Amino acid sequence: MESAALPPAPAHPARWLAVAVIVAAILGVPALLDQGGARRQPFDERPLRTLAKARPTGVLLGDSMLETRIDPQTLKSVSGERWEVLAQPGSSSAIWFLMLKNLIAGQSPPPRTVILFFRDRQLTLPAHRTAGGYRKTIETYMRDEEPVLDALLRAGERPLPWPERASLAVYPVQWRREHWRDRVANTALDLVASSREYGRIRDDARDIFAPRRLRQDSGLDFEREEGGQRGLDAADHDFTAAVGRSFLPHLLEIARARQIQFVLFRVKRKPPADGESTTESATTPAYIRDLRAYVEKAGAQLIDETRDADVALSFYGADDHVAPAMMKPYTELFWKKVGPQLKGF
Repeated sequence: MESAALPPAPAHPARWLAVAVIVAAILGVPALLDQGGARRQPFDERPLRTLAKARPTGVLLGDSMLETRIDPQTLKSVSGERWEVLAQPGSSSAIWFLMLKNLIAGQSPPPRTVILFFRDRQLTLPAHRTAGGYRKTIETYMRDEEPVLDALLRAGERPLPWPERASLAVYPVQWRREHWRDRVANTALDLVASSREYGRIRDDARDIFAPRRLRQDSGLDFEREEGGQRGLDAADHDFTAAVGRSFLPHLLEIARARQIQFVLFRVKRKPPADGESTTESATTPAYIRDLRAYVEKAGAQLIDETRDADVALSFYGADDHVAPAMMKPYTELFWKKVGPQLKGF
C-alpha cells in the first residue's frame, strides 16, 4: 500500500523576507538614482560664429527639405551673392524661431534676406518636433531663458494621467533616458577619441548619415523618422484659429524689427506617380490663402512652388526629399524662379 503524499512544508519566514527584499530593490533602487533635474544642453556657438565670419547677404532656414534641395555652392554661383544654408534635419517652427532670434537677428548688420522652407501647415504647429529627443536639439539653440518658447509649448501640452505623472516622479530613469543615453555615447567616445575630437566626430557622423547621403532605395520611412510629417495635415486645422498660438507672429516681428526681407517658401511635396491620388487636404487651399494674406499684411512674402510643373517627379528621391543627383539642377531652378521675386537681387 502506497503511503499518502506529505503536505508541502510551510515556507520559512526568512524566504518571504528575501523575496520582499528583492522586490523592494527592483522597485526602489531606480527611484533613488540621480534625482537631480535634467541637465539642459548648452547653446551651440558654432553656427553663430560661422554667420559672423561669413557675413552672408541671405540665409536659408529649414529642415531636411532644405538640406536635400539646395546646393550651397551652386546657389552662390547662380546668385552672385553670399548665402548661408542653416538646415537642421528634424526641426520645425520652434527651432526656426530660435535660429532667427538667436543666430540671425543678432548679427550686425543682419543678413538682408531670410528664406524659410516649410511644408503644409508646419508654421502653425508649434509643438511639432519638440518632444522626446527633439528637445535636446532645441536646447542647443536656446540662449538663457526663452519665455516665448516655453509659453507656446506649455500651451500645447497634453495633461498626463495621474499614474503616468506618478511614475515619472518616482522613477527618474524614465524621464532621464536621454541623459543616460548621452552618458553611454560619451563613454564610447572616451574610448576612441580625446575630448577635443568629440565635436568633430559627432559632426562627421551627422553628415555621413544625413538624408541627402542615404540611399534612396533603402526602404527607410523618412516621414516617420523625421517626426511624423504625414501628420502635418492630420488635424486639418484652420489658420486663423491657430496662428495666434504659433511661432509665426514672432518670426514676422523679429524680421520686421531687424529690417530683414522675410520670405516663406512652401516646398512641393513629392508628386504622386501615375495612378496615385494626391494626399493634399481639401481645406489646404483655404489655409494657404489665409496664410498668404497674413504674411503679406506683415510685410513678408510667401512663395509657393506646389503648383510648379517644372518641379517634376524626376527630382525626388525618398519621400519629399530631392534626390542627391538632382540638387544642383533644383538649386538652379529655385533661383531662376525665386531670385527675380527678391528685393535687391
